[in-house]
Amino acid sequence: MQTGLFVFLLVIYGLTIGSFLNVVALRLPAGESIVYPPSRCPRCHTRLRSADLVPIFSWLFLRSKCRYCQASIHWQYPVVEAVTGILWGMVGWRYGWSGETVFGLVFVSFLVVLSVIDLHELILPDVLTYPLLGVALIARAFTGGHAWWNYLAGGALGAGILLLLAWLSPYLFGKEGMGLGDVKLMAGIGMAVGLAGSLVTLFIASFSGLLAGLFLRWTNQLREGGHLPFGPFLSLGAVIAYLWGDPLVQWYANLFV
Repeated sequence: MQTGLFVFLLVIYGLTIGSFLNVVALRLPAGESIVYPPSRCPRCHTRLRSADLVPIFSWLFLRSKCRYCQASIHWQYPVVEAVTGILWGMVGWRYGWSGETVFGLVFVSFLVVLSVIDLHELILPDVLTYPLLGVALIARAFTGGHAWWNYLAGGALGAGILLLLAWLSPYLFGKEGMGLGDVKLMAGIGMAVGLAGSLVTLFIASFSGLLAGLFLRWTNQLREGGHLPFGPFLSLGAVIAYLWGDPLVQWYANLFV
C-alpha cells in the first residue's frame, strides 16, 4: 500500500475512533457504560442517527446544535476527532505498515482520552492508566528500536521522578503537587518511549505546562493555588518523544560534540 493512501486511511479511521474516545471521556468518569445506551444527546437523550455521527462534518452541518432540541454541541467533540485523526496519520507516516504502528495507534488513543478526562475532571483513572502500562509492557517485548531494558528503565525513571516530586511537594510548596495519576501515566509513557524519550517527555511537559500556567495566570483564568492538570502536557511530550524523540536527542547531543 502506498504511504499516502495508508496515511489517509488512518486519518479517516482515526476520526471515527476520536468520536468513540469522546464517548469514553464523557461516560467513564460518570461510571456509565461506554457501549450502552447508543450515542444520544446528553440534553434531550434522543438517540442519534448515523447522519448525526459523522466525525467533524455533522458538527459543522448542524452548526454545533442538536438536531432535536437545539442544545449546543461542545467544540470538544470535533476537536478530539480531529486530533485523533491527525495523530493516527502521523503515527502511520512515521512508522509505516508495521507492528510499531499498531502499538502507536493504541498509545496515542490512550493519551487523547486521558488528556480530555484530566482537563475536565482533574483525574487520570486507573482503569485507563494501568491498561496503558500493560499494553506498553507487552508491546515492548516484541517491538521497538531499543533493548527491552531501555523501555523498562524509561518507565521506572519517568515515574520515579514524578513520584519524588509528589512526595516532596508538600514539604517544598506546602501543598500537594503531582498526583499519583500522573505518576502512573508517566510509567506507561516511559515504557512506550524508552529512557531518552522519558527525559524528552518530562522536559517538554514541564516547559509547556509552565508556559500555559503563566499565560492562564496573566489572563486571570487560573487563580492563586489553582490546579492545572499535568496529564495533557505529559501527553504532548509523549507524542513528540514517540514520533521524534531519537532525532531530538541526537540533535541536542550534537550541540555539545
